[in-house]
Amino acid sequence: MTDSAPALLAADWGTTNFRLFLFGTDGEIIARHNANIGLKNLGVLTFEQALTSVMKEDFARPDLPILLCGMVGSRTGWQEAPYVHCPAGLPEIVAGIVTTPSDKLKAKIVPGLSAEADHKGLLNVMRGEETQIYGLATKAGDCSYVLPGTHCKWAQVEGGKITGFSSYMTGEMFQVLKRNSILGDLMTDDIDDADAFLLGVDRALEDKSFLSLVFSVRTEGLFGHIKPESLSSYLSGLLIGSEIRAEIGRHGVRPVGLIGDGTLVNLYERALKHTGFTQITRHDGDDASAAGLWAMAQQGKLI
Repeated sequence: MTDSAPALLAADWGTTNFRLFLFGTDGEIIARHNANIGLKNLGVLTFEQALTSVMKEDFARPDLPILLCGMVGSRTGWQEAPYVHCPAGLPEIVAGIVTTPSDKLKAKIVPGLSAEADHKGLLNVMRGEETQIYGLATKAGDCSYVLPGTHCKWAQVEGGKITGFSSYMTGEMFQVLKRNSILGDLMTDDIDDADAFLLGVDRALEDKSFLSLVFSVRTEGLFGHIKPESLSSYLSGLLIGSEIRAEIGRHGVRPVGLIGDGTLVNLYERALKHTGFTQITRHDGDDASAAGLWAMAQQGKLI
C-alpha cells in the first residue's frame, strides 16, 4: 500500500478475465479489483458501461487517465488497436496506443504485437502478454519468456525489445483431445503423476511425429502400461514436451522467465528443469501486467 495520491487506473481486460489496478503517483498499487466482465461476459453492456460499473469506492476516479490492455483492443473489443510488428520495445508499443470513443472517460488501449512465424508467410499475434513481458523485460535482461495458458507464448527478449515469439495451442489442444477424442475414453480420476508426465516429455523430445505419438495415450492405457488416472499427465507431458523440443531447436537452451501461477506453470517448470533449463525465474502474472501498464503509462506520458 502507498500513501501517494491516485494517478492512474489501468486494467488487463481479456476474453474472460478483468483485472483493475489503481496506481499512486509513485507507481505503487493502491488497490486491485477482479471482475467478471471479460469480453464473453458483457451481455448487453457496452464496454464503457462495463468499465464504469467497476469504478466504485477506491476506483471511482473518472478524472484519472485509464490505460487498458488485452483483448479489449481486438477487432471485437471496444476499439481496435492494430498490432505493432516485432521487434518492438516500449517506444514502439506506446506509439500504437489508441484512444477509446468515450466522452466520459480518458481511456486508452495498448496494441498487441505481431511477429513472423517460423513458417514463411505466417504470423503470430498476442494481446495482453506483451504487457506482462514489458513489465519484466527492462529489469530481467535477455531471456525467453514463457506464458503458459490456452495458447502458450514463447517470446524472445533482447535489449528490452521483444524480437519475436511463437504461439502453441497446447492448453486448448489438451482440452480438445481429452474431452472430444478417443484418447479421453480411458482417462478417469486424474492425478498429477510426475513419472507419467516426464515420460511424455521425454518421448516428445525424441519423436517429431506428434500426431502418431499422441495415439500412444490410448495404447498405453489399453495395455495397462499407464494407469487410467495417470493418462492425462502423460498427455500433458507429450504436449508440453513438443513445445520444448521446437523451442530448443529454434533458440537453444536459454534463461527462461515463467509468467503466471498455479498448476500449469508448475508443470512447465518441471518439464523445463527436466530438459536441461537451469536458469528459470517465476513471475506473478498480475504483478507483471501491472508493472507493464505502469511502464507504458510513463513512456507514453499519460501520467
